[in-house]
Amino acid sequence: MDRVSRLTVPLVLFSCGLADAADVTVAEKLLAMPRVLIVAHRGDSKRAPENTLPAFASAVETGADLVELDYRHSADGVPIVIHDETLDRTTNAARLYRRTKMPVAEMRSREFEKLDAGLWFHPRYSDVRVPTLEQALDVIQRGSVTLIERKSGDAATCVRLLSEKRLLDSVVVQSFDWKYVAECHRLAPRLALAALGSKELTDSKLDDAQQTGAKIIAWNQKHISRQQIDAIHRRGLRAWVYTVNDVERARELIGWGIDGIISDVPATMLDVAGRTKSDDQ
Repeated sequence: MDRVSRLTVPLVLFSCGLADAADVTVAEKLLAMPRVLIVAHRGDSKRAPENTLPAFASAVETGADLVELDYRHSADGVPIVIHDETLDRTTNAARLYRRTKMPVAEMRSREFEKLDAGLWFHPRYSDVRVPTLEQALDVIQRGSVTLIERKSGDAATCVRLLSEKRLLDSVVVQSFDWKYVAECHRLAPRLALAALGSKELTDSKLDDAQQTGAKIIAWNQKHISRQQIDAIHRRGLRAWVYTVNDVERARELIGWGIDGIISDVPATMLDVAGRTKSDDQ
């Protein structure tokens, strides 16, 4: 299947609240699938260094429905794929520059090309670089769907990049910053969006999340119950959870009707969901 083409809507999708036209986007079709979606957290992050191209390639090969990544803006406004605010944990910046706690936001995009983002994980990944969001999209979209988590940066830059790459219909964007989610929806109404959250999931929070235009509520698995999943579904929204690595917890959530599981061990979660790669081919 060409994951960046537009698709004709099956009649069943009209009952999911995801379509009101004769066709839907790739992302909308994925959200409407009657199965638990498995999302590789920061790529296949137990097998390769998180948020790097090898981790993304491994997640695609594993058969994950989506591959999640985090991005922040560099000093010159380029979306860079990295989770932390500082460079210490997942690069050799402290050794290279003899300075600790260097903020990602102080580095220009060209400077990231000097950093090693794999040696901390295992010597065989030495010389793996910190990718840009554009480079990550090129790897993931060949065989999966990117779940883009914004850590810092304006909505317009992300939407512009996705538009230039003709991927607005083919990815999902999420953030804990619901103002950012709402701005993405304003700029690109068909962009699939998730509102991230944690702690107690109240009706008031669901009201606020729904007003952003998000179609997915992605919540900390420690703070979600069967009743809250039901409440999400009553609003016509999808319920996802992060970060689930325990098999028994995954089975419990699947029994409660969860729609998506974000995990560091996507292959294990695919097994729990009774899925094989051939199921999707």
